[in-house]
Amino acid sequence: MRAIFSTALLLFFSLGSFANPVQDVSRLASEEISKLFKVTSEADILSALEYARAHHQQVVIAGTRHSQGGHILYPNAVMLDMTEYNRVLDVDPTNKTIQVQTGATWAQVQQAINPHRLAVAVMQSSNIFSVGGTLSANAHGRHTQLGPIIETVIDIKIALASGEIVSASPERNPRLFYAIIGGYGALGVILEAKLQLVDNLMLEKTVTAVDYQSYIAHLKDNADTLALHYGRCSIARNQQFLEDCFSIDYVPTDAPASNAALQEEQHITRNAILFDLSRSSPYGKALRWQLQQSLMDRTDRTVTLSRNNAMRPPIHFLAYDSETDTDILQEYFVPLDQFPAFMHAMKAILLEHQVNLLSVTLRYLKQNNDNLLPYAQHDSIAIVLYINMGLDQAAIEHAQKWTRALVDSAQAHNGSYYLAYQRFPSLAQFQRSYPGWTEFAQVKQQYDPTGLFNNLFYAHYIGQPWAAESTRDSNTARRAP
Repeated sequence: MRAIFSTALLLFFSLGSFANPVQDVSRLASEEISKLFKVTSEADILSALEYARAHHQQVVIAGTRHSQGGHILYPNAVMLDMTEYNRVLDVDPTNKTIQVQTGATWAQVQQAINPHRLAVAVMQSSNIFSVGGTLSANAHGRHTQLGPIIETVIDIKIALASGEIVSASPERNPRLFYAIIGGYGALGVILEAKLQLVDNLMLEKTVTAVDYQSYIAHLKDNADTLALHYGRCSIARNQQFLEDCFSIDYVPTDAPASNAALQEEQHITRNAILFDLSRSSPYGKALRWQLQQSLMDRTDRTVTLSRNNAMRPPIHFLAYDSETDTDILQEYFVPLDQFPAFMHAMKAILLEHQVNLLSVTLRYLKQNNDNLLPYAQHDSIAIVLYINMGLDQAAIEHAQKWTRALVDSAQAHNGSYYLAYQRFPSLAQFQRSYPGWTEFAQVKQQYDPTGLFNNLFYAHYIGQPWAAESTRDSNTARRAP
């Protein structure tokens, strides 16, 4: 009786108050959620899974909610809010590793490792995202010597649909490991991760003005010496739109690893006002690009900073809440030699459809095909688009149209697109870019045969096609003599 009462109390205190419907950061989709479990312990997660199984409901997993393609949403689902499951469990300065619960943000990771003169090896360019979200998207950043984050994961701890807790790594349960990293929460809950770190070296930041035609040559000349890198191209709506660019390069110095104080974002209100001008005005876009050249990305200045501080760029000034419009991200990947041609084609598409482009940044990404849904299939340039669009249905349909044109162009240039964003690409486009989806569905069947974990992304691109394919296979088998 006491055990039953304890379980009831645990369920009661795990259920948080919440507002329905639930949205991700893009605010383009929302769903009613049945129960919200605010996770603070492993027991909370197991209780939530037990509750969902008992009530025949499905489970979605949410961190900072920046995945924008329905990855944290499903109708009437049980939601795990992982943001308070965020303890740093161990930092090993000798072996340069960290063990962390996956609700922790990269800002928390940086706070824990900076005193040890250590830095994150791979993460997104900003530190506001959760470790679990980064693993689920197999994200990359501005790192030139490594590909996506999967290359730095030593092992992970996972809660499966059955309630069993297992470990996975490239050596142990490798099939699960390579599916769940970059699996967008469709296979289980990543509880903990052990990650490889690097020294917090001092870096010199320099800026070189290049046009998009010469960008690749500049990058190839310098890639082997760079620790971090990104590019930025003009959003001013003139003849130089997307053509005038900057290469921002970070080269290690001879100084020892640093524990310099972590810098906090400055001038948030000022930068937010300037950025907002560019949402609604071509003059605002031109002004931003002019200020970018004269203040931020100056070619006549060298800046020295630690790796941790280089991985803390301004981000909070982008916060935006409007009843009529929203900002979204998209990302395309093309092989190095295809970059100029793709940029030329992208410019034509964006102008034709009058896409409200707020920024375009570039990353160099080393090839990695480890996980089952890989995007870095070649040494590539990642082209990251930050776009403002309306929230109304007409704007969504328009965005789907120009997104599919961009995906077609990326694929025509032997490239791909990122799955962390809207479900605008067609099913056929998804299957062309991610042929490993069938094996992913097989791993899903092995570890979650009842489909406890689900979300709008998985249901749209993998769950329904897999169900149809399985039905065809079954019918063929029944007809066989």
